[in-house]
This record gives sequence, structure tokens and C-alpha cells, in this order.
Amino acid sequence: MRYTKVFDPQAPGAVGETGADTSSGRQDDQVYLFDEDTVLAVNVALVTRRPLLVLGPPGSGKSTLAPNVARVLRYRFYAEVVTARTEAPDLLWREEAFRQLNDASRGRLGAPGDQPYHRPGPLWKALDPAQDDAAPDGLRDRPAVVLIDEIDKADPDLPNALLDPLDNLRFEGPDRSRVTVRPEIGPPLVVITSNEERELSAAFRRRCIPLRLQVPGRTHLLEVARLHMGSDFDAELGAEVADLFLAQGSGTGRLAAASTAEYLDTLRACHEMGLTADSELWRSVARFAMVKDTYEPTAFA
Repeated sequence: MRYTKVFDPQAPGAVGETGADTSSGRQDDQVYLFDEDTVLAVNVALVTRRPLLVLGPPGSGKSTLAPNVARVLRYRFYAEVVTARTEAPDLLWREEAFRQLNDASRGRLGAPGDQPYHRPGPLWKALDPAQDDAAPDGLRDRPAVVLIDEIDKADPDLPNALLDPLDNLRFEGPDRSRVTVRPEIGPPLVVITSNEERELSAAFRRRCIPLRLQVPGRTHLLEVARLHMGSDFDAELGAEVADLFLAQGSGTGRLAAASTAEYLDTLRACHEMGLTADSELWRSVARFAMVKDTYEPTAFA
């Protein structure tokens, strides 16, 4: 597919840092296999300056897309995992009421040099990197990717409350000051994920670039495993575990679909334990690492 790409994961030197927290030591988010449709959707979102709405079942790679796009583009990265208690202002800023109350009780309220009683949220940091003390020096002059994960978990009013900030890339700050995108930095790419557990409004959907991800197929799983594991990849075992993965997500039986990360966990565990496709014990490993909804051996035999 040939066109002028702002986002091109195949470009030389495309992978870089993002400022994302990698302290857990896990590398699952460090490799992502982009298909042509995903690359095209990301490019459309970038050039139209519209949020990318990523839909699909659990395990399809929705949440790992955003940090990998940021890594390829060398953009800063921010994430907010939405819960039932998340409110729209949380994405803009959070009030620090406890610190304010503590200062008031000590007679220090409004003392010279005090920091404001609010903390910039991910959208504010994305618009103005000066609000992010932790941004890597090499990325302070770069745009950002903002992940709003599982927006369907929120109150139905939250998506619509974000329409104006996302549309205009500006909002009124806690001190009534106007917060807007720094022109020398450029607009952020906002990536919003949904498991479609709750319907989003037509007005919200119209303002987004939709991308639907599917549960990965056998070829995709094997290629991801090769990329992640390198010379440690056992093709025969990878194929066996991939078949179990696909059977688990086929809708037959009581099992929930596994994620690609759980597939990789199974392969890593088998490799570290010296298990191959010839050993039936790998199925027991899969029961703990990938097939997590049952303790019945017959469910994955």
C-alpha cells in the first residue's frame, strides 16, 4: 500500500523512547506487529487530527497499540485507564484537595512559593510538555500520544464531556486560564479503546477515526512469537500453543479468549522449563498461563 506516511513502522530508525514507564521489566509492549489497515488508520488519525477509536475484543492488542505508535514516532506517551469512577476533568487535571486541606490546617495555605493545588492530567501534559517534569529531555519538543483505555467502562456522560477538548485541543484550566496546544509542539494523537461493553454516542463516534482489531490469527501469533523470542522461539511448540489459543477464543466451551500476552507467557514459561511440543506438560503450563477460567484438565485437553 503506497502513500505518503506520517507514521511508518517500517522506516529506518523508527523505534525510539517514549517516556513511558517500563520499570516493570516486561517487554510485551516493546514489539508490535502492525498490519497495513492499522498503519493506514493511524496515518488518517494523524493527518485529520482526530482521535483514533480502537474497537475489538479483549486480547486483540488495543491497549498496546498506542505506546508502540508513540515509540515509532518518538512521541511522548501518556495513559489513563478508565474506571466507573473516572470523570472527564481527571483527564485534564486532578485537584489535590488533601494537600490543600493539610496546608490549611497548618496555616500554610497560599504561602509564597507553594505549588498549585492541582496536578495536570494526561491531556494537559500532552498539550503542554512544560507541565510534565518527568518528560525525557530528548522528547520535550515532541508531540504526544495519549491513551484513554477502556472508555466504555466510564459513565455514559464522560465521552461526550470530552468532545470539546478533543475537538478543539483546548480547555479552561482550574484557575480559569486557557490551556491550548503549544503550536511549536504540535497536536497530540489521542487513542481511545473500547471493548464495546457500552455503546458510545453517535456524536462521539463521528469525531473519531474507527479501527476495529480482530483476535489474532495463527500466522499473526507465530510471527509475534518470532519477533519477541528470537532464537528462543520453538516453532512446533508455538504452533501447538497457537492452536489452543484459537480454540479457546472460538466460542466453544466456557473459556474466555486469551490475550497475545498470555500466549507469549506460555511460550516463555515452556522455554524456561525446557518443555517442547513432545511433552504433554506444556498443556498444564498453558492452564496456568493462558487458560485461566477453569481448573478442569478436560477443558484444554
